[in-house]
Amino acid sequence: MLRAELDRKLRRDLPLPPEKYLEVLVRLGFASGDPQALYGRLLDFYTGQVLGFYEPFTDEMVLVDTPAARDAQASLLWAHELAHAAQEKSFSLPSRLLAMRNNSDRQRAASAIAEGDAMLVMLLLSAPPGGEQAALAAAQRMASGTGVPIPAAAGVPEFFVADLLFPYTRGLQAVLAAYGSGDWAAVDRLLASPPESTAALRDPRRQPLPMGDEQLPTTPAGWAEVLTDTVGEWALEFWLGQVLSKEEATRLAREWDGDRLKLVEDTADPGRWALAWVIRGRTVAGRRELEQALQRAVPRLISLGDKEALRPALVWMASGNTVELRVQWPAGPAAGAQRSPVRAPAPPP
Repeated sequence: MLRAELDRKLRRDLPLPPEKYLEVLVRLGFASGDPQALYGRLLDFYTGQVLGFYEPFTDEMVLVDTPAARDAQASLLWAHELAHAAQEKSFSLPSRLLAMRNNSDRQRAASAIAEGDAMLVMLLLSAPPGGEQAALAAAQRMASGTGVPIPAAAGVPEFFVADLLFPYTRGLQAVLAAYGSGDWAAVDRLLASPPESTAALRDPRRQPLPMGDEQLPTTPAGWAEVLTDTVGEWALEFWLGQVLSKEEATRLAREWDGDRLKLVEDTADPGRWALAWVIRGRTVAGRRELEQALQRAVPRLISLGDKEALRPALVWMASGNTVELRVQWPAGPAAGAQRSPVRAPAPPP
């Protein structure tokens, strides 16, 4: 029953049908495997992790019938879901999250604040009288990842495990910082106006301006748009980390200052896809470093067609602190500022 309910929610909440969305992630190199089989494993994984949820459309809270829901932990689970209900009542945050489906980075950052708030409410309510400081110390350890159990995920790509844990660590960090500086009033301000990106979530001093779809080329004739999205700093770091060292991926992802991508599909040959991806660096030097890293990563991670050559057709166009990458993109006029196309060099072995 829970599995069927999660399937219904995913089909409603994702920007594409789940199998198609997973195909996007596989083609972009965030995951691997057959999308249909992968979706079944993901449903099993999520079914084993979910203890409860709040449904904003019907204003309902649901606890899964598990031993935890029937013992002393039940009050904590109810507190967690009640916090989400309060977020909807006061800030419409759960509903607003569903409206962010065309920007997964913004949605990930806002979701982290929602989960961080619910975790802090739950942890503080679990503290005995006079035990708030101990509860806050435990929350700090949890936010740093210390003692956080890694979910068992046989056959599930690492990206989904990392994405599941992200709100409960990074989100809790951000909420704890707000609570420490201004108590619940500061947390309420975060809930009312969550960070617009994972970059801003990680470092509130950074407030990258969003990139719009006008930065992308128009969909070519004979092709259909599959997805337009923003990858963001956190997902870019994960993606680069599959090719580079963790330290190098983290450092380069910090150069991110905005991005927007578009995937299109050949209507005559649905197995053939193309990608346009515009990325803005914080500086020109940072953009150059990012571009060099992308030139190493893209041929190894991105696969847009079953019939394409071993090395897909890559074109790079750079101007100032912005670089545009096109993979298998049909010839046509560039959008926005004109940039000089440069064929990608062969990646190092």
